[in-house]
Amino acid sequence: MMDAVLEELRETSGLIIGLILALVIMGLIGYALTNVHESIVSPVVRFIKKMVSRK
Repeated sequence: MMDAVLEELRETSGLIIGLILALVIMGLIGYALTNVHESIVSPVVRFIKKMVSRK
C-alpha cells in the first residue's frame, strides 16, 4: 500500500517539477527576448524616425 502511494507521489512530483521547469524556462526566454527587443529594436526604430524626420 505504502509503496503504491510513494510511487504515485514520485510520478506527480515529477510532473510538477517538469511543469515548474517549463514555466521557468519560458519565463527566461521571454525575458531574454524582451531584452533583445529593447537593445536592438528600440535604437533601430529611433534611428529610422530620425532619418524620416530629416526629410
